[in-house]
Amino acid sequence: MKLTILASIVGSAAAFAPSASTGVSTALSSSPAPVNGWSVDESKPCYGLPGAPYSFMDPFNFTKGRSVNYVKRLREAEIMHCRVAMMATVGYFVGEATPTIGYGLDIHHTMANNQLAELPTNLLLPLFLGINFAEAFRASKGWVNPKEGSLFTLRDEYYPGDLGFDPFGLKPTTKDGFVDVDGFVKMQEGELNNGRLAMLAVGVMCAQEQFTGHSIF
Repeated sequence: MKLTILASIVGSAAAFAPSASTGVSTALSSSPAPVNGWSVDESKPCYGLPGAPYSFMDPFNFTKGRSVNYVKRLREAEIMHCRVAMMATVGYFVGEATPTIGYGLDIHHTMANNQLAELPTNLLLPLFLGINFAEAFRASKGWVNPKEGSLFTLRDEYYPGDLGFDPFGLKPTTKDGFVDVDGFVKMQEGELNNGRLAMLAVGVMCAQEQFTGHSIF
């Protein structure tokens, strides 16, 4: 439960990871119109979404015979968990190895799995409020209002993980302000593969701490 709470809090920040949308951002679904340079290609795994042909493995056929919207939902879940895991991986090391006012310079920290539970209520409440605001923003950005359509449906024009927040201008663009398709694909594949590795790393670190009762350090 502690790890779930930690992941939720980190996820609220990860929801705002840079992945802004500029230039190309038109309708999708079964339309050939591209979003971030991607258009539906039924001949490729995951309809040609970046990262799928590069390292595609689906032994349980989660994507086989599924609709474009369903596959987009899977990618949305994957990329958000990737971002959570990358931040959590850093969080394990920072939380256990950096000096703090509470622990001082020489006192060994408690293990990261327990640190969230040690926070006072007056700090936990703002964090949970932040989660609510972040998830409400993500839902309003990418998901169809249940009153307007079916449940669990992404908007046709929404690209999985692209929340339109890029204060540092990291998203590859051309001189004309349109999406640099090749650069975007490379960045997306890098994010996905680093995130997949981070998900494995966090799972191992969490299990190690729970099993041994000691921190990573």
